[in-house]
Amino acid sequence: MSETPRADSPAPLALPWGEIDTVLLDMDGTLLDLNFDTRFWKEHFPQRYVELSGLSTDEARARLEARFEGLKGQLAWYCLDDWHRALAPDCRDELDLVALKRELAQHICYRHGVPDFLERLGAAGKQRVLVTNAHPASVDLKFEHVDLPRRLDRIFNAHEIGAAKESPRFWEQLDRQLHFDPDRTLLVDDNLVALAAAEDFGIRHLRAITRPNSQGEPMDTAPFVALDDFLGATRELTTD
Repeated sequence: MSETPRADSPAPLALPWGEIDTVLLDMDGTLLDLNFDTRFWKEHFPQRYVELSGLSTDEARARLEARFEGLKGQLAWYCLDDWHRALAPDCRDELDLVALKRELAQHICYRHGVPDFLERLGAAGKQRVLVTNAHPASVDLKFEHVDLPRRLDRIFNAHEIGAAKESPRFWEQLDRQLHFDPDRTLLVDDNLVALAAAEDFGIRHLRAITRPNSQGEPMDTAPFVALDDFLGATRELTTD
C-alpha cells in the first residue's frame, strides 16, 4: 500500500530520499512548462484548424471539444496520428500537426529548477526515468529545444508501451521492462489520474504538480501532495 501523504495529511512534505532508488518523471507539466501545450491545444491549433478546414469558428471548436472529451485519458487523445486521421478530411490544405507545433516552439522550456534537480538526482545515484504520454513526434520536437535526454537514464513512451499512464496496463508493462521496486520508487506527475493508477499499482512515493502551466492558475492536487518546488527538493536531496 502507498504511504504517500495526502494533501489533507499533517505528514511532512519532505521526501525520504534514502528510501528512493528510482524517480519516474512526467514530461509536459512536470519537467517542461505546460504553457506550450496549453497555448497549442487551446488557442493555436483551434484557430489554425478553422483556417485549414474552412469551418466556422463555432463548428470547428465544437468538433474539437467533442473529441477532447470523448478521448480524455485514452492513448488516442495523445496520438498525433489519430488526430490527423480524424481531422485531415475536414481540411482543404495539408494538416501537419508537428509543423503547427513548430510555430509555437519558442514556448518550449523547462519548469523552474528542473535542470539542477535532474543533475542532483544523478549525482545522488537515483535512476531518472521519463514516463510520458506524449506522442513520439512531440517528444522529438521538445528534445530539439531542451537537453532532457542527457539528463535522464531511461525514457519510456506510452505509445511504445501501448497504453496511457491512466491505464493499469502501462504500469504493468513498465515494471516488466524497467524492473523497478515500486516500494522504492517516486513518481512526479501533473496528471492526477495517472498518479492514482500508479498508486493502485503499488508505487509508494507520489507527488503532483501545483502549477504545471507557469501562466495558469494553481491546480488542486488533492488527494496528492505536490512537489512544485524543484529547488527545494534539490536542497532536501543534497542534505539527505
